[in-house]
Amino acid sequence: MPFIHITTWKMHNEEQVKGMLEDITHAVHKNTGAPLDKISVAVTEVTPNRWADAGVVGSEPDFPVKSRRLNYEE
Repeated sequence: MPFIHITTWKMHNEEQVKGMLEDITHAVHKNTGAPLDKISVAVTEVTPNRWADAGVVGSEPDFPVKSRRLNYEE
């Protein structure tokens, strides 16, 4: 049955994590018909210095801007 794996930056609010897991479980159930007790969801949390978008490491101060560039330019 469905196994969903989410990779994200560290989430500090446990209530938000719990809500996300519940919402995803119910969305999979709604859209696939899989029984709730057969749906598994796992979260892997990654520190920003181990994550990159567009070749820009998440711990860089300009990450929100630089990681949205469309072409590699120095």
